[in-house]
Parts: sequence; structure tokens; C-alpha cells
Amino acid sequence: MNGQPVWLASISRMRPNGQTLYVPEWSPTQLREAEKSLRQVVEGIGNTKRERLFRMNVTLCLHRAATDEEVGAQPDWFLKAPGNGLAGGPVEVLSETELGAQSTRPCHAPQRLSLRDRNPHAWLPVDCGQCPPCLARIAA
Repeated sequence: MNGQPVWLASISRMRPNGQTLYVPEWSPTQLREAEKSLRQVVEGIGNTKRERLFRMNVTLCLHRAATDEEVGAQPDWFLKAPGNGLAGGPVEVLSETELGAQSTRPCHAPQRLSLRDRNPHAWLPVDCGQCPPCLARIAA
């Protein structure tokens, strides 16, 4: 969150038959319940005034900025390590308490990496590498 390390909580749902229930297919009630669960998971940690709720197609995610005290308690090697294993940009930012950097925005024209499911939401975004959010992620 504008350079501050974050806590990440994410949640997904399955259909009774074990297949993925993609986030765009969740009911408003399921979305509210999932958000409530995410907030319970991170209760008591991070800065509640610095949050971003966003979705991928498979998961609903909450970023919450770590407090200065939480960051200060981390070993130096952790704070200097480059970020890795990023899942790419969000598909959609649902809410945020502070305007994030360009790098937190969805790609303007993502390629769609198929999850080998016939569902129209069965894809992961792959950055185009050309739009402002993608260029900001590359530079970060």
C-alpha cells in the first residue's frame, strides 16, 4: 500500500460438486459473507484505515497495510528481499481506503490464461505489459 508491506487474506468458494464457484458468480450475500470472513482473519493486525478489497476470478482478496510496529519487528533480510510469486494485477478493485499506486490497478487489456474449464470466468489475468498499471508493476 504505497510502499508499505501488506497482510493478504484471500478466500475462494467451491460448488457442492467440488468445482470452483468463480467470484463473478457469487451472490451479493456470498460476497458480504466472504468479506466478513476476510476481515475476521486479519482482525487485530495491520492498519484498518489502509485496506484494499479486490477480486481475481477465483479468489476475493483483502490487502491491509502492516503497521509501522509490525514492519519494524521483521528481520532486515525480509524487508530487503524482492517481492516474488505475485499473481499479477487484480481483475477488479472493489473498494479501497486510499488510492493505490498504478501498480495496484487492473491491466487494461489482460491476456487470459485459461484454467481449462468451460466457464467464462475460468481464466487468470496475464499483464499486457504496455498499459500504465503493467508498466508500474514492471518498474516496482
